[in-house]
Amino acid sequence: DNIQIVKKFIEKGNIFIIITGRSFTNIKKAINEFGIPYSYLVCQDGANIFDAQDNCIKSNLIDKEKAIHLSKILEDNHLEYCYESAFNDKDNIENAVKITVTVSNREEALMVTEKLKQAEEIYAYVSSKHINIIDSYVNKSSALKYLEENGYISKDITVIGDDVNDYEMLEKYDGVIMEKHHPMLDSLQKKEIHSVGKYLKKIK
Repeated sequence: DNIQIVKKFIEKGNIFIIITGRSFTNIKKAINEFGIPYSYLVCQDGANIFDAQDNCIKSNLIDKEKAIHLSKILEDNHLEYCYESAFNDKDNIENAVKITVTVSNREEALMVTEKLKQAEEIYAYVSSKHINIIDSYVNKSSALKYLEENGYISKDITVIGDDVNDYEMLEKYDGVIMEKHHPMLDSLQKKEIHSVGKYLKKIK
């Protein structure tokens, strides 16, 4: 039902953007499996922006010196990590937009994340299985700002989020949160919704 509503939403001339922490390769599996339409696709928490034809129109590389320093800290803590580029989940430091760290202990992951933030100016957070690291000037909100300032989308923007990496986006733009969401978002005092489809029906 949600997908059919999104299709009709786009057919009416609206722009629908999927904004995710996942890599292009990872999210495209789900998109292709379920036939989810989109006007733009923002991956790796804003590091890469793709159009509807999957052309990469913006890529924000993580500073190489930062990446080297962060990698040393991760190695000292015996953590496995990989560099993600625009199209590849595993690449080299020259093309890296994101560092993804595999974790099994959440408390340890939070501790290491704080250590990384103290060492370098970065955007980093802990998800269910990973520490996610991108450069400090990148987040989902900055990706929307880029699309807006460069004429890809209008200023009439509404966002929907549910997790910690949606905080900056929800803080800056009008929007709502899903009923099932990270407690951190409660401080924003946004309206809660049950489904994307039902919300889209109400706004357009």
